[in-house]
Amino acid sequence: RQRYTAEFKQEAVKLILIDGTPVKEVSQQLGVPEGVLYSWKQKHLDQLEADAPEGAQSPKEMAAELAQLRKALAKERRMNEILKKTVGYFSNPE
Repeated sequence: RQRYTAEFKQEAVKLILIDGTPVKEVSQQLGVPEGVLYSWKQKHLDQLEADAPEGAQSPKEMAAELAQLRKALAKERRMNEILKKTVGYFSNPE
């Protein structure tokens, strides 16, 4: 059974939560099973939840909001690319 240092676990969770790297990709890059990564992520969020000041937005809520914002940003970027191509098409008098 593989043992991982606390620092390794923390960096793996950071890739998922902060950098927004999909768990599947982190799993492949680091050679850690996806289930283990989900467990580390949950433990990390639970610890942050316990340490959060009363009345503050919970870390789980922040993580969900961040994921939602990243998804919206990706959608806007795709729309922007479509608009650029459309403008280029209509601007080219051929």
